[in-house]
Formats: sequence, C-alpha cells, structure tokens
Amino acid sequence: MTRLDVRSKTEITALAVRHDGARHQEVRIKVKEVSLSSGVLAGLDSVPAMPFLIKIPLPDHGRIELAAEALSDADGRQIVRFFFPQRQALASLWAFIRAQPQEPGLCPYCGQPVSSTQSHCSACGRCLELSATTYLDQHLQATLTERLAPRLEHLDTSFIQRVMAMMDRAIIGEVEARADEEFVGTTPAMLDVFAMIRRAAATDMNILILGESGTGKELTAQAIHEKSQRRDGPLVVVNCAAIPDGLLEGELFGHEKGAFTGAHAARKGRFELANGGTIFLDEIGDLPATLQAKLLRFLEDRVVERVGGKSGVRVDVRIIAATNCDLEGMVAAAGFRGDLFYRLNSFTIKLPPLRDRGEDKVILAKYLFQKIARIEQSPLAGLSDAALEAIRRHDWPGNVRELVNKIRRAIVMANNEWIEPADLELSPVLSAGGLAAAVPGSERELVSAALVSSGYVVARAARALGVSRPTLYSLLRRHQIELPRRV
Repeated sequence: MTRLDVRSKTEITALAVRHDGARHQEVRIKVKEVSLSSGVLAGLDSVPAMPFLIKIPLPDHGRIELAAEALSDADGRQIVRFFFPQRQALASLWAFIRAQPQEPGLCPYCGQPVSSTQSHCSACGRCLELSATTYLDQHLQATLTERLAPRLEHLDTSFIQRVMAMMDRAIIGEVEARADEEFVGTTPAMLDVFAMIRRAAATDMNILILGESGTGKELTAQAIHEKSQRRDGPLVVVNCAAIPDGLLEGELFGHEKGAFTGAHAARKGRFELANGGTIFLDEIGDLPATLQAKLLRFLEDRVVERVGGKSGVRVDVRIIAATNCDLEGMVAAAGFRGDLFYRLNSFTIKLPPLRDRGEDKVILAKYLFQKIARIEQSPLAGLSDAALEAIRRHDWPGNVRELVNKIRRAIVMANNEWIEPADLELSPVLSAGGLAAAVPGSERELVSAALVSSGYVVARAARALGVSRPTLYSLLRRHQIELPRRV
C-alpha cells in the first residue's frame, strides 16, 4: 500500500495533552514514527475518543505542536492522524523528516526498488527529489484530495460550501491580480509559473528564466522584483545581446576616468545602479566568455571592479537571468561556463510557448484587445468568432509578443465593428462541414468556388464556407477577388 508521506523512524520523547471536561492531563509518550500526515505512538494507556494535542521536540528543528486524532490501538502502538499544522510547524516537521536517512534503494512511499538516478518512482509515481526547494509545495498539491478525504467526515455540507466559496473568492482574487500584471492564463503550466513566481519572490536566490523569445521573460522578472523585499529598490534591465561585446563590460561594471579613449569621467555600471534592488540580465547565453568569468567572480564576492579601477565596490543586488538558449547544451559544448550556469540556476522558471497554452490564447487575446482598445479609444466591439478561432489555430511562433503586435495592428486596420482574421493577418478557419469539406484546393479557389455556386450572393457563399459575411469580405480583399457588377 502506498504511503501518503515520507516518514521518519527516529524515536522521539513527546507529550500528549488530553482534555476530559475540566481535567487537563499531560502524558509522556514515545513517537515511534512521524510523517506530515500521521504518526505511530507508544505510551498512551488508552486511545482518546476526542482529538488531542501532541507536543514534539524535534532534534535541531525546534518544538512543534500537532493536533491529532487516534485511528487504532494495537499491541501498545497507537496510530494517529495529524490535522494540518501551521506553516512554521509544517516547515520544521518537514525539515526534520527530510534530514533523516531513508532506506536506500527503496521508494519511501511504496517500498518498491528505485535507483539513485530516478526523479520519480516508476511504481507509484511519487517525486523522489526530497531535497528540492519546491518539493514540499508540489507534494502537498499532488496529495491535496487524499488529505481532504478523511477530514470531510468532520464537516457538514453548509461548512463545506463556505470553504469552497472562500477558495473561489481567493482564486478570483488571484486571477484579477494577475490580469493587472498582464499575467493572464488558466492552463496548468501557467498556474505553475504563477506559483513559482510567488515562491521565487519570497527568496533572495538567483533566478534563471527559460523560454522562447516573446514568452514574457522580462515581465516575469518584473513580477518577481515587485513581489520581493527589494520592491522599493531599482530594477535594472540589461539585454546582453543588444550591446556590442567591446562596450558590454563597461556597461555592466562601469569604468574609471581615463580607462580608455573617450572615458572623460568615471561612470557607474548597471550593477552599481541596481544596488539595493534587482538586475535582470536578458539573453545571458550571449554573454562573452571573458565576461562570464567576471560575472562568476561577482557572484562569489559581490564586488564590482570597474574597467580601469584599482579597487572594488561592494554592492547588494539580486540577479535574475534569462535566455531562450539551451544553456545545458551550451555547457556541454563548452559554449557557456558550467560553474556560472550552476550559480545562476539556483531557481529556474520555465515559461511555456503560447502554442502550448490551449485556451489561454483566446483569453489573452480578449484581454489585450480590451486594454489596447481602451488606450487607443477604439470604437471596435471586439474580436469576431472567426478571429478567435483563427487565433486558436495559429501556431504563434512569436509567442505573446506576436499576439500583442497583431492585436495592435488589427485595432488600427479593422474596417468593421468586429475584428476579423484578415485584420490580424491570419487565415480564417473554414467550417469542416462547409464547402471546404467538399472542394479541395487553396483558400482562393475555395472562395471563388463558393461565389460561383451561390450565384455571387455573398450571404449564401459565406454560409457555404462556414464563415461570417464580414470574414468573407475580408477574404475577397485579401485575394483581390472582385464581385461582378449587377446591371
């Protein structure tokens, strides 16, 4: 049987606190096993009928208190279920459990054989990377329904409804907050990104953001900075690919007067300007080898050495780097320093491409239309059904940046009340049940065939193609098809 949590078998002396009416009784017990959700006790003379409190001194991790419910009593060993502890107690308990040795070669959940190279158990599917900083959050999310099931017997339906309403309000609030930041999305991949941003912002670790061009790496860095304790400090953005190699060192680290021809005065670099805040190094994969060594040196001692300077300047800055390159591949090919990669890779956020975000494409398109139309004071009503379907079917090689540019262009170019596929420079999706299913050929040929078969009546041709009349007019303009003049 698969266990819900990893457990420790280190025996600990603890106290069980029971309340019986006005009586308050403390009993010394032994905690034989402990996990995040349950434990095995010894020393209770009888199983308490009501939930009770256990005070556990965790070696090297402080003292915690857990509310418990007895499940069974056999051979002097009581099995108890823990009610979910407070955040600090949970963190201390997990730190203690993770520090205890596990039986080598076996999955701590199901007991099946595993190798040291496996990240997940092939039998039960549980994550085996217990030391990962994100492990606990991911594990709690994965086991949420299993943790809730035994607690439901303590709740009536009205209380469950109140809990669900509270959760819905919290989720809606999260969505609204993200919309304000242009983080719009509901797919699991994007929800993971939002969660990673919140976790990254709570630390001062170096962050590496990976993703294709146009996926929103700078926006992610900005969100991390604004949610962090450095939010009142500066956010300095540097595009390493946009600055010539000969100027990049001085741009990043500054220079002293006379360091080179034209250096008429000392100048602070971007690292000094970011002191007390965050520096975002975009396209870090394009950093020259000489500057990779200097950046590694800075990461080790946090001292900036200006070009031509004789002494360093200590700065307090957090580094967020981003790239669309395969840095691990570059490290293997000796194109990027491995030691620098591992220093930057303390916390990694991978942004999914827009083509993999399902209905997010439509949600994001509607949001961008409303935002840009409001700024431009556009009278347009919105995106037509044909335009939305074209957005769904487009591959979006330029990701979110391409979508923003197409929406901006469409708002300027649209001639009708609604934005059509042609305004977005996208091909309309012809209905599978219309003429496209019966007549093979190019888009221009399909439109021409529909017009001929309908006697050049636009409404009939549009129905045959499975598109709206405005979309058909857009197709006529695109393919320069003229309707015959009626005499």
